[in-house]
Amino acid sequence: MAIGDINNDGLLDAVVTTNDGPVHILMNKTVNQNHWLTLDLVGHMSNRDAIGSEVKLVTGSGSQFATVTTASSYLSSIHKRLHFGLGAEIEAQSIEIKWPSGIVQRIEHVRGNRIVKINEASPQAH
Repeated sequence: MAIGDINNDGLLDAVVTTNDGPVHILMNKTVNQNHWLTLDLVGHMSNRDAIGSEVKLVTGSGSQFATVTTASSYLSSIHKRLHFGLGAEIEAQSIEIKWPSGIVQRIEHVRGNRIVKINEASPQAH
């Protein structure tokens, strides 16, 4: 099984299969008023896919943490993007990224309900 936002609508979908069996795509069609934010990190000093980057996202409701990986379940992988549910919040107050290179990058007031591509900052920017 692999989880991800297949159609980029902010809802997590699932793909399920068995060895040599058919593929089943479960599209999430939930109707709600919740907000979300997906981060697509791109490394430059670190590896291109930003694998191993640690992210802390803060909203008025609290903090969430995630690590960039493609590891999933048996014989599968997932998209490297990080998906955060924001609930009633419309933005992330701050996002802190600890890149594998050691660079720490902070971004403030990031609007939700979209996919945000973040490039690793250069060392001299910090």
